[in-house]
Amino acid sequence: MRHNVTCQGLFEGYSVAGSTAYQRTKGKLYAETFRCPGGALCLDFCNSGGGARGASGTEWIAGFPDLIDWLEAAEAVTGGQAARLRRAGAASPRAAARVWGRAIKFREALFRVLNVKAQGGTVAREDLSIIEAEHAHAVSFARLSRSGEGYAWSLDPSASALEAAMQPLVESAVSLLTSAKLERLGRCGRSTCTWLFIDETRNHSRRWCEMASCGNVLKVRRHREKARSAGH
Repeated sequence: MRHNVTCQGLFEGYSVAGSTAYQRTKGKLYAETFRCPGGALCLDFCNSGGGARGASGTEWIAGFPDLIDWLEAAEAVTGGQAARLRRAGAASPRAAARVWGRAIKFREALFRVLNVKAQGGTVAREDLSIIEAEHAHAVSFARLSRSGEGYAWSLDPSASALEAAMQPLVESAVSLLTSAKLERLGRCGRSTCTWLFIDETRNHSRRWCEMASCGNVLKVRRHREKARSAGH
């Protein structure tokens, strides 16, 4: 699903309107994930699968170079880390393609887990196993660094192995899955939109990814249904 207007609101870690990441990636299919962010890196990554899950079946992150570009735009890796990963990918294109395939497989497994959480249902053990396996791989690339008054896991600044690209995504996913914020997870109420987000409203009233696109569509639909009912 394509959105064509600026997302309204403020999400953790982002100044949404005119975000730097969106401006840098404008024109790319995956720019959508920065134009209307979900509130966590892993949610934006899940939302990058919106095209592949849609009617067109178009993958927005179409290969390892796109994956690294997306991570750099999201500030999940530094410019230096991105450059090292790009060089490693160019030197070993088949291995890079395998890492990209793992990233997409991880994304879809995480989406299914989070989608079940947002909509109700039973999480598949297979999907949790995929996340666990990637977490086990990603741990070796993580380092503790100062963050505010405490510490946080981040990608080892010197990491150049291709699969190091997975670390920020996996770390964000595990952090969300094991935090209280998971209770604020929502999914857009429009059936054709798979956008996930953290609902930061005080009364947990958010029902769509953004008012200006899906929200308006749903409101117009409800208005027409009420009008038809009144006509009968």
